[in-house]
Amino acid sequence: MNINIKYYVLTIASIFVALGVGIFIGFMLDGQKIFSEQQTAIINELEQKFKDLQAENANLKNTVQELNKEINYYNQYHQIIFPELVANRLTGVKVVIIETTNEFIFSGMRNALLKAGATIESITIIKEGFDAGDELEVQNLINFLSNKYGVSIDPKHLNEFVSQKLAHAIVTGQDVDLINYLKSNGYIDFTGMPGNVDFVIIAGGSNNKENNVNYIDVPIIKEVKLLNIPIVGVEQSDAKYSYMEAYKKQHISTIDNVDSIIGQTSLIMVMEGKEGNYGVKQEAMSLMPDSFGNTSNITQKR
Repeated sequence: MNINIKYYVLTIASIFVALGVGIFIGFMLDGQKIFSEQQTAIINELEQKFKDLQAENANLKNTVQELNKEINYYNQYHQIIFPELVANRLTGVKVVIIETTNEFIFSGMRNALLKAGATIESITIIKEGFDAGDELEVQNLINFLSNKYGVSIDPKHLNEFVSQKLAHAIVTGQDVDLINYLKSNGYIDFTGMPGNVDFVIIAGGSNNKENNVNYIDVPIIKEVKLLNIPIVGVEQSDAKYSYMEAYKKQHISTIDNVDSIIGQTSLIMVMEGKEGNYGVKQEAMSLMPDSFGNTSNITQKR
């Protein structure tokens, strides 16, 4: 009797185990089927999205090509109309350009000034800070300045002192020996003749975070203003570190995109009397002045 009960118990247990295994296998087969169907659906969806992206990319390429064509047409238009627009606007105006960095080439700005009839009296390019040389070079510069001006110079304020004196020499035509010393010793490049100035353009901006705007540019601006000569600050639109905020604090007009025809037009308009801060960066109050001014304003400000 006991044997029969054990037999029945084992038999029933085997049946339930077999049933459980069957259910598990069935569930796994169904799960694999569902998983396979989900995978297929995801792959189909991804393929469709990829096709959509390909179509969108093709459309964008066509749009870019059309926009580039349009930009090219505008550039051609600007190149044709710009000389006519600015012709004789600055006739007789004697301009001095002081570039406080040698990281950029402002040839477009210079050409624009010439097209407007201005005369570029001199171009000064400050290569680095005046304290950037080795110890002997710095000491020789300090000795030269001390002998020339009869003052004791703190090396910590060398940049400010030289910048102020250099600006004075360029604008007034005095102390030409300072210009010659700085040029012959590689501190600056200088072309033209000092003095005889109606307008000063200071060109800054930098790709180097450790710039000297407060130690070179600001003293130059202050000295030019003391000499009662109009001054405008400019830089190129691709300068990583803008000088515009520092220039604005000195209450001068600024152009932050002087590498473009728009910026060059703004520069000429500012030199005609449209004061303000113009360009494409956050310091600008608008893209450009709303209309041309009067050339006579340049001489009236002096």
